[in-house]
Amino acid sequence: MALIGWVDTDGIEGLWPDSVTLSPEDVAALLQSAYEQVVVYAPALPDAAVVPERYRQAQLAQARDNYSATRSGDGEVIGFNGDFAIRVRPLSTQVKQLLRPRPAVPRVG
Repeated sequence: MALIGWVDTDGIEGLWPDSVTLSPEDVAALLQSAYEQVVVYAPALPDAAVVPERYRQAQLAQARDNYSATRSGDGEVIGFNGDFAIRVRPLSTQVKQLLRPRPAVPRVG
């Protein structure tokens, strides 16, 4: 069992089937970078609070998005000069909604 951020890597292949094609080190790196991205956006939790399941889901979804970015074309790359490139991958709407759900607003009319 390895806990990376909010996600336990045991059984991760059931939630992220593509993870079996990656080395354990690559999975760990993707989960760690995703955690660093989502923890900035997520509302802070009090000390010793139970981490909501949606936070775990958001971290895993962001890790999958980051992995997908490595497999896509160069359409979202900045600074590409043959030596170095940064692929832009912001938090998706799905991940943002998991971290900061919008309450339903009643409408009259």
